[in-house]
Amino acid sequence: MKRARAHRGRGLLAAALIAAACATTARDGLDVATLPVEVRPDYALFARRCSKCHQLARPLGSGIRDDATWVDYVDRMRRQPSSGITRADTGPILRFLHYYSFSYTAGRGGDGGGK
Repeated sequence: MKRARAHRGRGLLAAALIAAACATTARDGLDVATLPVEVRPDYALFARRCSKCHQLARPLGSGIRDDATWVDYVDRMRRQPSSGITRADTGPILRFLHYYSFSYTAGRGGDGGGK
């Protein structure tokens, strides 16, 4: 009985560690309260889909300021089986990335890296 409980405990601990290692937190994204109301649903979808494979800091810190580059980037990510990004998701995600690149970073004095 003790042995079965210990084994179950190790399994739960391993599952928790794996989940923690794969999860991203709000700290690597944006504070939703700083976004205009009309952008929040697009950001929520972006955060949900894109954080499945990498931290949100990766696209947010990329410095991309070109819509065509974002289209290529999101299309490449959509083709990753684990991303969960559908064709229908690309419009809202690209809308958010456009806003972020041209309005959000500009309002904070960022130059977006000039890419």
